[in-house]
Amino acid sequence: MRIPAIRVNQWLTQWDQYNYPPEARQSKPPKYFYISSMPVALLRRLSNIPRRGTETSTGRRKASGPRKDDIGIQRGFEEDRAKDIRSFVEAGYPWASLRESDKGKFLGLRKPGWLPTALILNIVKPGTLRDNEKPNVEDLIKVDESGPTKFELVLPQNSETSEWRPKGKIYPLEVIDGQHRLLAFGEGELSNEDFDLPVVLFEDLDISWQAYLFWTINITPKRISPSLAYDLYPLLRTEDWLEQVPGPLAYRETRAQELTEALWINRDSPWQGRISMLGREKGKVTQAAFVRSLTLSFIRHFDQRGKRPGGLFGAPLSEESDQLLTWSRAQQAAYLIFLWSELEREIAGTNASWAKHVRQRTGPRQPELIGDERDPAFAGVYSLLATDQGVRGFLQVSNDLSFVLAEELELDSWKRDRASGATDDEEVSAAVLELGTLQKIATFVSELCSITAQFDWRSLATPGLTEEERIKQALYRAGSGYREVRRNLLLHLSELSGSPIRESVGEIIQALGYDT
Repeated sequence: MRIPAIRVNQWLTQWDQYNYPPEARQSKPPKYFYISSMPVALLRRLSNIPRRGTETSTGRRKASGPRKDDIGIQRGFEEDRAKDIRSFVEAGYPWASLRESDKGKFLGLRKPGWLPTALILNIVKPGTLRDNEKPNVEDLIKVDESGPTKFELVLPQNSETSEWRPKGKIYPLEVIDGQHRLLAFGEGELSNEDFDLPVVLFEDLDISWQAYLFWTINITPKRISPSLAYDLYPLLRTEDWLEQVPGPLAYRETRAQELTEALWINRDSPWQGRISMLGREKGKVTQAAFVRSLTLSFIRHFDQRGKRPGGLFGAPLSEESDQLLTWSRAQQAAYLIFLWSELEREIAGTNASWAKHVRQRTGPRQPELIGDERDPAFAGVYSLLATDQGVRGFLQVSNDLSFVLAEELELDSWKRDRASGATDDEEVSAAVLELGTLQKIATFVSELCSITAQFDWRSLATPGLTEEERIKQALYRAGSGYREVRRNLLLHLSELSGSPIRESVGEIIQALGYDT
């Protein structure tokens, strides 16, 4: 059996000057490798997966000895990981990531699970020594160069049949990277499928170089910024997941990303131009932080067990109904902008001691740090509202109250003729303007933001804090700071709010366990 391959020449002249000690299993590597594809079933027959641990590459029990003599480079096989890959191949993402109890509810989300990333393999040569064993030459793969640019992999005789096994103890291929993808096809319906995987094949690569390749592939790559990843989501807005808010996390993140972009681009938004969309910028909250905060507030599920408030845009409005709020994405964006705009207005007009302190300590306005000429108490470097913790705290409390009071505020009665997306700037601005004319909603938001503006939003970095103030504001740092901002803001609202907000705040505090 012959399989066509492409030879890739990948070698720098300066590499010839490097040191390649055979005794360290670092013999000079070949100057090229091959790219091809093979059926999974054939790959499984031809491949051995040497693992670090108590077994040799030939499958025999390994005697105790130095770890440097253990030539297996693969991590231990994880059945759960192979099972996840198998599920992904069958129905794609995010269906494969759902709990088993939820998969039947979202059959419409199934998609192809492509595996376009190549397995990295090594072609064993006649002189190769593994665990003091040499391969049987009849078991090996040969590379036939039939022309200057034409190459073929000549496989062992009869290896295309399901009964083939190597005559010796050494397999013709060693898996450097991709064992879980390969073994995911080991059982069930997939094992009989005619499914090809792309492969990159090195030839006679010394074992130390195999370990080096495995390390560089799995350890060294820098993960992309979460904000950059979220920025890719708009490319998928034509997918049906945008309409399935109660669905998997990826779908809710997609909705959250779109709403974040609306806050960033809309001319009426206090966050216009003040969100770092592709990473971290000094003085700005990242897109990733906004997305996480929205998925944990307005787009969260309803928690039946704890009776905690669900997300206004992501959970049924009552236990008796599966009905979601029927707002369009433009209405959702408008409501968020309306909340933040009202809070900015209230803070700009407050003479609360914390706000005056921040304004005095900030000194001359620094647009390069706060993004624009907004009130430093709202957008300055010493305001918690310009940090991850402040953003999440306000979003969570605003959502908690909006969700609990949704029926009383008649939120679902607010209708718009256009069912637009969150980034339809004209429709969002029109919706923001209309919200100000809806008496129940406008009164609620005004009261909420008026009292919220009295909350001490100073960050720990604010100069001139007393020791008592430093201890209090220190609670808002690090991971626990998110919970503390939400908790203390709710307690602040419970002390100052009038009915019906005060009564609802009490219910929320009890549901969240903040009263204990």
